[in-house]
Amino acid sequence: MKYASINSKCPSYTENHTLYVGAHTGSFKRIHVHDDDPFRQQNLQPIEVLNKTSKITCMEFGNVDRTEILIGRANRCVKVYDCSKEESISNFEIGTDEVVGLGRSKGCIVVGSANGMVQVVKYPEPVKFSVGENLFRLRLCPEDETLMVTGGKLLKQIIKLWDLETQKVLFMAKNVKKVLELEQHVWDNDVVFVNRNLIAACSRHGYVRLYDTRGPARRPVQDFTSSDPDDQLAFSCLASHGDYLYAGTTTFGARAFDLRRMKNHIHVYKGFTGTVTSIRIDSSGNHLFTGCLDRYVRIHHAHRTALEYRCYVKSKPTQVLGLEFKDNEGNNQSGINSDDDIHIVPHEDGSDPEYDEMFSKMQTVK
Repeated sequence: MKYASINSKCPSYTENHTLYVGAHTGSFKRIHVHDDDPFRQQNLQPIEVLNKTSKITCMEFGNVDRTEILIGRANRCVKVYDCSKEESISNFEIGTDEVVGLGRSKGCIVVGSANGMVQVVKYPEPVKFSVGENLFRLRLCPEDETLMVTGGKLLKQIIKLWDLETQKVLFMAKNVKKVLELEQHVWDNDVVFVNRNLIAACSRHGYVRLYDTRGPARRPVQDFTSSDPDDQLAFSCLASHGDYLYAGTTTFGARAFDLRRMKNHIHVYKGFTGTVTSIRIDSSGNHLFTGCLDRYVRIHHAHRTALEYRCYVKSKPTQVLGLEFKDNEGNNQSGINSDDDIHIVPHEDGSDPEYDEMFSKMQTVK
């Protein structure tokens, strides 16, 4: 595909999506894809205060309604942005290393740092514990906010499932079988919850693995490993929806996998000219949001793999979040305009002549 440096939007793409983009420079932007100008970008914070350490390293929704965004940076800063109020409601520094994971558990913000320290921010004293060095990603379970999964580099940071209330490991994965008595390399740079019991991970070493935490087996129950020497994949980010996994790569765009059989990918998403830094799926499972080092954010149709939207954002995007735009002003599901006044005029004696006439005509049932 010939490289093109222009913005584009497919005429058949009519979804009301809003994109929130975090960049390598630390800028935080919003793009209303459904606007008359679908490529207009709005900076949601002053760019004068940014520096080389302001890089946004992780972004997550802070609640189920997706009205709050948690933003983590390389300079240990955490920001809470309220989408409905369109303002930052909290900003604080935490830890001693860059933020690699964020979430909320029972109303408290959970922050994971690259040095392995995890802090649950609560009053009067935060809860601190270590999950090991070389931590690359931390995520909380959407179905159970007391569960947390971690992954990182080297065998000591292989996939682990944690209980936030007791700070103990509930499940620790086991590496795949040795080859020629040599331990296989581990580098889980992104992990996601498929559901409460299934955890998926992707690696720079070219594998995507699925773990089931319920059974006694600790090795992957499904996995994909790049074996073609001419097509050595290095996966960079991961997303999940239903029975499908979506993984971004460093050189070959993005791939989709069926969890029921992961020996081969089922879709390839093209149009990228660099590493896919962030990949997300919308709530319907039909649209894929991606950010890439070529400074573009894109939206693909998840099933048809067609490129539906592309926008140049000037700085390298590191994190992308997408949601359905909701306009609460003037919404009336009954189809009645808010300007219409409806008055119910009761009868003088409190009766309703229309209903009295209807009941008088009904047959008597014996």
